[in-house]
Amino acid sequence: MKEAETKITAETALRAYQVIFDQGARVGGGREYAGVRAELDYDGYGVTIGDGIVTVRVLFHNKVSIDTPNSRSLTRFRKRLSDLVGE
Repeated sequence: MKEAETKITAETALRAYQVIFDQGARVGGGREYAGVRAELDYDGYGVTIGDGIVTVRVLFHNKVSIDTPNSRSLTRFRKRLSDLVGE
């Protein structure tokens, strides 16, 4: 699988975060929309988005950290984010 098919950019993740916060329902310390949950780190420097299977964190200086069990799950999550942000 090509890296471009599994990579999630900081820009896409942050755009999805904004859509979730604008349109989502409040859940705990974050918001959820279309099955994707978004939270802001306590210090305000990072955001976390995930669907219960894949978790993406955008850290200071737009460094992206992805926790996924496999590439298929990541590909599906990437598609969900693309649908959220209209890419």
